[in-house]
Formats: sequence, structure tokens, C-alpha cells
Amino acid sequence: MNGGIFLEKFDVCIIGGGPAGYVSALKCAINGLSAAIIEKERFGGTCLNRGCIPTKVLYSKAKFLKKLKTPERGFTINGFNFNYEEIIKYKDEVVLTLTSGVEKLLKARKVNIFYGSGKIKGKNGEKGFSVSIDSKDGSSAEISADNVIAATGSSPLMIPAFNIDHKNIITSDEALSLNKIPKSLIIIGAGVIGCEFANIFSEFGCSIEMIELLPSILSTEDKEISRFIDKNFKSRNIEVKTGAEVKSIKALEAGAEVELVTGEKFSAEKVLVSIGRKLNTSDLGLEEIGVTMDKRGKIETDMHNETNIKGIYACGDIIDGPMLAHKASYDGIIAADNIAGIIKEKDYGVLPWSVYTNPSIGTVGLREGDAGLSEIKYTVGRFSYAASGMALAMEEPEGFLKVVVEPETKKILGATGIGADIPELIAEIASYMHFGGTVFDIESTIHSHPTLSEIVPEAALDSIGEAIHKFNPRTAKKA
Repeated sequence: MNGGIFLEKFDVCIIGGGPAGYVSALKCAINGLSAAIIEKERFGGTCLNRGCIPTKVLYSKAKFLKKLKTPERGFTINGFNFNYEEIIKYKDEVVLTLTSGVEKLLKARKVNIFYGSGKIKGKNGEKGFSVSIDSKDGSSAEISADNVIAATGSSPLMIPAFNIDHKNIITSDEALSLNKIPKSLIIIGAGVIGCEFANIFSEFGCSIEMIELLPSILSTEDKEISRFIDKNFKSRNIEVKTGAEVKSIKALEAGAEVELVTGEKFSAEKVLVSIGRKLNTSDLGLEEIGVTMDKRGKIETDMHNETNIKGIYACGDIIDGPMLAHKASYDGIIAADNIAGIIKEKDYGVLPWSVYTNPSIGTVGLREGDAGLSEIKYTVGRFSYAASGMALAMEEPEGFLKVVVEPETKKILGATGIGADIPELIAEIASYMHFGGTVFDIESTIHSHPTLSEIVPEAALDSIGEAIHKFNPRTAKKA
């Protein structure tokens, strides 16, 4: 980019190349719109570079390591070694493969790519906006677009009292780049990120202490699942301290120390802070042009993901809804279609999510205890992995699936579970829910035998007392 050169005009300019940004750019191109995308680092955002994908590489290796340490029946393994540096290299290779793949996709769809930081400078005549681009090498440029999609995502929350130095007191970003496993690790926060890292690092031999402000770990999950993981962690010598408030964290000569408000102190080689994320909405020029945001920087949008300023859209972490990559991609498609005149309203009613502990967790829709069930009648079906032929064949008997059903219509309201490949089973249930499916729709779908997917109809049928392979059908009605 040459300084001050005004480039051509586009139908859409997307600021941010994460799951919301690059997907919206591709969808705009598919819809026949000319699109430009601005990314300051590598495509894929947090998910591809510092989140979903790299953690799943480590998760996969941790699962394999567990199998080596406790091999399946009939096998004996006489000694093994692992090279964590080599694992990190493989993680980096996977990330590079996928991020470069995104760039190739954008180029193939003729999306114009600009590397740098984008900022909306203001209106450009009757229709459209001027967007400046500042690159790392100091050069700048300016483009014009009829519509702008802000998709800048989020980053780890920094709390001054926690003194994050990115060496001994780290965020999830640094945790993914460690070339060796620390001997001991304190994890502040026992939510999704904290529990996933506890699962990974403990399997590689790290001593883990988790400190959580709330009364339970994974407090947003089903209570039965939260208790399951708590018990699982304790069996693996992962210490969990709940209802504990951190006063401060300070770096030591070799390690770091955590002090609670009670005065109790803990020390470890590393401290991982995983207590939330901040929204990347500053320096985008949004406030200057009058886009409505709250004090956290969250952007207010309508059902089409358009802001109060016509032609300005926002997607992903920076708007309402959970911070999930697939939700961000969905947001991007909604915005791109509406810009193209394909009117769609977003609906997060069927939004699945997963937690990659071992075993993993999967959820979609409503669960027992959710406020959305407080005023309606429902039944709950449950089926155990221990009763699944395939789960036993795989030596994966731990876990269960629960399905929430509306008793009159037999419509599926939600599901949650924990066990091997449970996110894949939840994906099937999400498909039924999307089309208003019932227990009988699931029953009439033939499931291949033997597969874990057979757990789905069994759990659904259990909600009406008709599970085939269950001695005592469970029809837990709302009190």
C-alpha cells in the first residue's frame, strides 16, 4: 500500500478476518458483491490462531497420551515418551495450513485483501463510507464501501491487579505457545477455557490448582455435568477451589503467587488467567459516526446484524450472544445476505456448543434448570453410555445424554450430555430442533448399528417412557 492512495470502491468492506469476518466476505462474494477485507495479523481470528483449533490439537494429543498411560484391555505398553516441542510444532503447522487455506479461499472468490488496521473515517457522500487502512510497515491507504461489517472479535481480559506479564502470569494466548509443560500451574477461572487447559496440561504431568469465584466449576453448564467434571478432575488430582476471590497475583523470581481476599496464598511455576475476554471495538471509528454501543464496547444490532447507522453491520463476539466461532460465522452470513437483499433474521434458539474436557461436553437449546423452562411443562429423557454397545466396544462407558421434551407435542426443546464424541450427537439433535422435530421424528430415523448415534433415539424415547434398551424408563417431570 502506498501512502495516501485512494483505492476503488467496494460494495462491502469487512474489518477483521476471524470466523465472522472471513465467512461474511466469502458469502458476500458468493452473493455477487464486491468485497474487501482488512486483517491486521493472520486470517482465522482467535479461533484458528489462538483458540479452537490449536487447543483441539493439544486436546487430541492429551487424549492419545491418556490411552498410552491406560491402554485398552488386551494391550500392554512397555514405556513411551512424548516430545512436547514437537507437539507444539505440529499445532503450528495445523494452524498455518488452515489460516493459509482461508487466504486462498478469499483469493479464489476474488475478495480484495488488505493487511493492516481498519478504521471507518465517516460517510462518503450520499451512500457509503470511507475506511482507512494502516499497515504495520507504516504505509496507509483508503478505500470506499457502500457497507461496512465490523468483525473484530475479542481478546483476553487484562486486570491490572493480576499483573499479567505474559511470562509467568499468562493468558490463553501464551499457554498455547509454551514449548514445555510447567511443573505446576494455577488456573484462575474454572469456566470453559480454564477447564479445557486443566484437562490438557494435567494429562501431560502438570500439577494443577484451579481457583474459581463462583460456587462450582463450569457454572453455566447443566448441574449434573458440572458435578461430573468436578469428580473427574479430583480423580486426576486436579485441585479445585470454588467460591474463592483473587485479590492479586504477582510474579516471583521463579514463578508466581496468587493471594486470595481471605489472605490465603498459592504459588506455582505459571499462573494462567482465564476469566473473560474484552471486546475489540476501540479505534474502529464507530463512536465518531454514532454507532450505538454499551460501556463495554458491545455493539447494538438489529435482527439483521445492522447497527443504528444504515450500512454499518457488526458480527461475532462484539455483539450480543455467546462468544462462539460458529455463532460468529452465522452472524457473518446473516449480515452478508441482508446486504445482498436476501432478507434473513438471526435466531440463536438452536445454537449448539461444546466443552473439550475428557470426556467432552455438548449442549443445544434448553437444559434442566434453565430459566426458559420455569413456566412450561417438560420431561427429560436420559440414556447412559454404559448401555451403548458401541461405547462399550470403544471402552468409552463414561457419560450420558439428556434430552428435554415438551410433553404434549413431543417437540425437542434441548439436549445436553457428556461422553465420547458427544458434540457430534448434539449436532444431530440440533438438526431436528432446527426443523421443529419431535421424539417420533428421531425414532423414525433409522440409526446405523453399532454407533454412538443410537444413544440419541434412546434418550429421546426415554422422555416419554419408551426407551427400548433401558430397564427403568426415566420420565423426570418438572416439579
